[in-house]
Amino acid sequence: MAPAPSPAPLFHKACSNSYIRLDTELCLRILESIPKVVSAKDLQSLAIAIIEAGISNSTNTRTHIEATLNGKALDDCKYAHDGVIDQFSAALQDVKIHLYDYPSLALLEGSSDHVKLCDASLAKQKVGEDDVISRGNKAVPIFGLSACGIVEELEDLYKVAPPPYDY
Repeated sequence: MAPAPSPAPLFHKACSNSYIRLDTELCLRILESIPKVVSAKDLQSLAIAIIEAGISNSTNTRTHIEATLNGKALDDCKYAHDGVIDQFSAALQDVKIHLYDYPSLALLEGSSDHVKLCDASLAKQKVGEDDVISRGNKAVPIFGLSACGIVEELEDLYKVAPPPYDY
């Protein structure tokens, strides 16, 4: 009799959320390169590890942006990654204290609105392709949306029923 297949690592759940469309292959490749994400033992530690990796990604991308860009593209991309860092940091603080309703919104906003500004500015200013900025910008939604899916699951697990309505 063949042994039963081992279950998929917990972080695979972050890349296969049914209500958020992610490039699953890219998501798995990014997340499996982060030891803290791979070693997460529960949803709480997984969400924290993914959000922290997202903050690190935007911090490193922002540092590279400051060293390589100038003018409007520099200002827009710094602003964009500052926004991602702010949104992800706010979400992280709430997740750490088991508050799950606000982080979803912060992660969604940080995942989409901010890097679009950077990408648009790079295109408008005709800045040549920069692999570091491109990879950093593409990773933002992976971190934000995968973490959002896990936070949503945590929110569903820990929802507290409202008190009964007293007539």
